[in-house]
Formats: sequence, structure tokens, C-alpha cells
Amino acid sequence: MSKAPRLTLLTLLATLAVMLPLASWYLSVYVDEQPAGVRWQPCVNSEFATWFDDQPPQGMLCGYVEAPLIYSASAQAGSVRLALTRLPAKGVRKGSVVVVSGGPGLPGINPYLSGDSTVDRLKQSYDIIGYDPRGVGRSTPTISCKRSDHDEDVTVEGSDKAESEFQLRRTIAECIKQTGALVLQHIGTNEAVNDLNVIRAALGEPKLTAVAYSYGTQVAALFAERFPEQTRAMVLDGVVDLSEDEYTQQLNQARSYQQTFQRFLAYCAQTRDCPLPGDERGAVEAFQTILRDVDESPLPLKDGNEMTAEDLVSTVQSMLLWYEFWPDLIALLRQTQTKNADEQLAQLVTDHAGRETNEALGVITCADIAVPGSDIQEIRKQRQAIVAASPLFNYLGKQNLPLSMCDLWPFQGKVQAHIPVVSLTLPPLLFVGQRYDATTPYANARQMAKWFRSPLVTREGDGHTLALTGTDGCVDEAVVDYLLTPNAGVLDKTCP
Repeated sequence: MSKAPRLTLLTLLATLAVMLPLASWYLSVYVDEQPAGVRWQPCVNSEFATWFDDQPPQGMLCGYVEAPLIYSASAQAGSVRLALTRLPAKGVRKGSVVVVSGGPGLPGINPYLSGDSTVDRLKQSYDIIGYDPRGVGRSTPTISCKRSDHDEDVTVEGSDKAESEFQLRRTIAECIKQTGALVLQHIGTNEAVNDLNVIRAALGEPKLTAVAYSYGTQVAALFAERFPEQTRAMVLDGVVDLSEDEYTQQLNQARSYQQTFQRFLAYCAQTRDCPLPGDERGAVEAFQTILRDVDESPLPLKDGNEMTAEDLVSTVQSMLLWYEFWPDLIALLRQTQTKNADEQLAQLVTDHAGRETNEALGVITCADIAVPGSDIQEIRKQRQAIVAASPLFNYLGKQNLPLSMCDLWPFQGKVQAHIPVVSLTLPPLLFVGQRYDATTPYANARQMAKWFRSPLVTREGDGHTLALTGTDGCVDEAVVDYLLTPNAGVLDKTCP
């Protein structure tokens, strides 16, 4: 074993010369303008070593907020602990902007905001607050449905449908065992909305300023309904329509994906290397053939892994969202079709397939929408309608689609589809929608902006969520202007 080099006095003094200003800076941030209710500490402290895969942004602070497990005056059921981060304002602090992550179930302690001059106008006077929602990431208790390594694998004789249902019930049993039945009944969006108000109060903010993405827009919109007096300004990007139930949401999303595929197909046909026929029906059949081939024989990748049909579906769904990815998507389909995978294909699958199972996504969804005792035949009819709306990924041609975990979930969901009830005291929000967003269709943003009597920023392009990321300067300018001066009378805006 080699010995570490000894520090000379000169080296030690040089090291201290670098560390002391940094330590003083951390101390000044920690003491000066510290929001009430959160014991902020530098994220580089060992206590938070497991929070980040890479080094946290310079100057970022970490802390926790306690919130009730059950929001009821009579409930005495303990609490949850929410993990928070704070990137302090660069100049004179005017407040905090809370970033609400998507999913559900996506962590949010390290939100990405662009460092360009437009977004820096916001960072100059506002702390940027990220947090992991209850049950997610570094917040506790954490959702877990993992089976013990000692549990035996069990198979069920009979149809694939029976086997699938058995495994789902087994997963639900593990969720209850690992996470707790009481926690699972209070882990959804209904409680997440109240958590956001607890965070606002802990930050010492009389009114909330927030930017919400995708599923997070549902949390934000419900907050605006529930706490109009505590709302200052909120940006909702990639908008969920509160009036849509789960079936309607999935049906409209399927239609949007099919429309996006039509646009991709027109683009693909103009390239020399397009692996799909020019007509939509032929292209769908050709793509399904590719999927079936990969399903029967997974494609070996250069990184030592294999690409399954499920990996390919997830990767294509992700890459369809953004026009910028379409050239790579053509290359991916061509290499998959010819079974000639290079390093780029392996990287694309790594970046887009989402191989890590997000248990929180399923559990929080079920906590929101589950209706125990629902008509199973009606559920299957709805699934058939969803598949018919977007046949692209129905490569196995299943007629009796399997049930989902939420179909068998034993607890009643708490989120009801409804037309928003908007208080006259609620200030205008700001909605952001992209014309060809397949995940949260543009019609959602347009409708929600109308109900909330709020302006809408429209980007004429493909994609899903982009505010403050530097993707579109026109959008970022509108968002920053609104967050800095929400009462200035923001109008609808279209960004080419």
C-alpha cells in the first residue's frame, strides 16, 4: 500500500488560503438572510454526501422540512421529512422560487436552471429552492416495493394475464410491507399540495413563487385553488388538465403521440437513410416488426447490455418528443433494423430508456386515481381505446390487455377530475405550452389558462417542458419577466 504524501507547511498554508474564503462565504450565506424554519447547511457536508451523484453546485445549501403525514386536526400519525436545497441569490435577496418537479415521483433537490443572462436576472435576486416530494429521493419515509433477495420467485400456471395479475398483487403486498399501509394512503398529490404550503411557510415567504413542470403543474394548479391568498406567482410548464380523469388523459396523450409520429414520419421520408415506409400504416407495421424482432431476440449493445423491446419503446417515446433528437432516432431505428449497433446506440438507450424502475411513479399515481372495485371489463375497454388511438407501440397485438397496479390497488385515490374553481383573489398564473407536446398536449395549457384567467406562452415547436433551461430565449424572457413582476400585466405570447 502506498503512503499518502506529507503536507509541507507551504502546501498547508496554500490549502488554507483557498479554504478559508470558501468557508467564510458559506458562513455568511448561512447566517445572513436565512429563511425561517429550515436549518440550512452546506451541501458539501458529509451528512449530504449521498444526496448527489456529482458535486453539488457551488454554494448550494441543504436542509429538511417536517410536514404532517396526515393533514387533519385530529390526526396524530407522525410526520414526513422533506429534503430541500437552496441556491442563494447572487445579489440582494428578494425571495425564493420553489421548483416543483414532474413525474410523479421524480426527485427535485437539484433543479437545473440555465446560467445564461436571462435566467441570471432571476437568480440575482431570488433563491432557487428544490425539493424531493414526500416518498421520493432523500425525503422520508421513502416509497419502497422491492422484494427481499430471500423471497422465492413464484410462477402461476395458466395465461400470461393470470401471471401478470399475480405478480402485480405480489408487488402491492411488498409496497404495503416495505412502506406501510398508512403511508401509502397519504403519499399522493392531495398531501403534496399541502406540503408545498408547509415549504412556503418554512422559507418565511408570505406568498409562494414557484415554477412547476409536467406532473408538478397538477400540484401547482391545486395549490392555486386551495391557497389563493398564499400565491404570488406560479409558472406551469407542460400542463396537466385538472378536468381530465386518468383515462381521458391517457387517451389524449396517445393521440398526441400518434400525431407526433406522423410529423416524424414526414421528416424521416425526406432523409436518405429513413428505415420506414413513407405511408403511416406501412411505417407503423414496419416499426412493430422491428419491435417484435427485438422482443424475440434482444439486441446486444457495445456497453455489454442488451436492448429489449421495452427499452426500444421507452427510447423512441422519449426521442419523439424533441425535433432535435429525430436525426439520432432515424439512426437508432436503422441500426436496430439491421442489428448493427454502435456505441451511439448504446448511449441513446442509456440516456432515454429510463431503465431504473421508478416505484414512486406507480405508487403516487395509484394514491391519486385508484378506485377499488372498478369494473374490470370497462377498464379493458378503455385500454383498447387507448391502444387504438396510438397503435404504434402495440407490437404484440394484445386483445386482452393486462391490468395495471392501480387497477388492483386496495386504497381509494384522492384526486378527482374537476373544472378548476378559481378564487377572485388569485393573481394571474403563467402557463407555458409547446404546440406539439405529445406528453402534455398543447390543448391542456390553452384550456387551463382560460379557466385560471391567466396568460399563455406558446412555443411553436416540439418538446415537453423547457422554461428557464436556456432552450428558448423567448420563453425564458417571458417567464423571468413574469416572476420578477407578476403584477405588471403579462399578456399572451407566441415564440416561433
